[in-house]
Amino acid sequence: MSSWSVFKFGGASVKDAAALRNAVHVVQQYGPSPLLVIVSAMGKSTNALESYLQWQENGEHSKAEAGLSELKHFHQSMAEEVGIWTPDLAQVLDEEWRRISQIDPQWTYGRRYDATVSAGEIISSHLLTAALHAAGVPAQWLDARLLVKTNSDHRRAIVDWEATEAAISARLTERPGMYVSQGFIASGPAEQITTLGREGSDYSAAIFAYALHASELTIWKDVPGVLSGDPKFFSDVVLLEEIPYRTAIELAFYGASVIHPKTIQPLQGRGIVLHVRSFLQPEQAASRIAEVALLRPEVPCWIRKAQQVLITVGTRDLSFLSEGHLAEVYRIFSDLGLLVNLAQHAAVSSRFCVTADRVTVPKAIEALRANYRVDCVENLTLFTVHRPDAQARGWLAQQGEVILDQRSGYVDQVVVKETLA
Repeated sequence: MSSWSVFKFGGASVKDAAALRNAVHVVQQYGPSPLLVIVSAMGKSTNALESYLQWQENGEHSKAEAGLSELKHFHQSMAEEVGIWTPDLAQVLDEEWRRISQIDPQWTYGRRYDATVSAGEIISSHLLTAALHAAGVPAQWLDARLLVKTNSDHRRAIVDWEATEAAISARLTERPGMYVSQGFIASGPAEQITTLGREGSDYSAAIFAYALHASELTIWKDVPGVLSGDPKFFSDVVLLEEIPYRTAIELAFYGASVIHPKTIQPLQGRGIVLHVRSFLQPEQAASRIAEVALLRPEVPCWIRKAQQVLITVGTRDLSFLSEGHLAEVYRIFSDLGLLVNLAQHAAVSSRFCVTADRVTVPKAIEALRANYRVDCVENLTLFTVHRPDAQARGWLAQQGEVILDQRSGYVDQVVVKETLA
């Protein structure tokens, strides 16, 4: 175990000028040395870049240009308000905006997606580095694309751990200090930009922590830590003070938004403690994820995923769905970077719950209809309860029309068409 620590700031922690100043304050007050800071795209920048790409995909070029112009203005205005807008910073950002405007339209959608949305993290990390410099913190900017190595998959690339650890170790092990790098982004074998999956910045932080043999990773959020549910939707939630690695992996897998699903495994492999803290109240108690025996306190944990689509796939002649059929269906989803949140299989059909996407879901349905009967139900919500009790099951039954209900071990999952309040 080395003396390195890793901080990760999500988009909400750098969403505006006040938040950016606060992130600088947190680093100054709570950042040990040596320290690597991983930062996400600011605010809703990734969503805006996705919209830009989708407008380009649909031939709505005037909308795309207007959206990109608005995003440029957002970042420049923030830099001006913080007092870090300089000709050098302006040039760096201009080069990045120019890069994504010149992306080859002949590339696959996945490659264009990664090359486009990566701009959010790159620009965010430049602004945070400049803000730290202005506050007297001698942070150095690092390009994660040169350090995190993956295969050639797009939108959910697989990490080449050996190459990544070698690159990070060579760059940082003998040069302790303060660094700022990007979450979510990496590069493939031909140096093309890849990404690690939506909300993958937590995973990036864990990759760096693993490669550095860090003593701890702290993820800074706008909540006190890992709660037993999202307080926007669930009442009487509590702070989970201690969480075993395995439980954290399960909660993340089922969609707990505080932790990316792949974050925990590399930390567990090297016994690195993960803290989830509030950047709004950094002095308060936090969640600690480590090699502990039990969840503390032991309570049901709630997860809600809105904007779900249920795709039902069956053979045209009502014959049995074989393993070969299912392999083809999953390949179509995988090729489009579409993650299945829940699946239920019967003799002649299977149902797949996925998150709505204006581009990839229609493409998946079109590809499936070449060989299968396909039905689709939109505007659904997936509820997952980890360690449910009788009261939790009763509450689930009241949330609306149940479209799919599945229980496995100590996890209940229900897809519903929610009743409007």
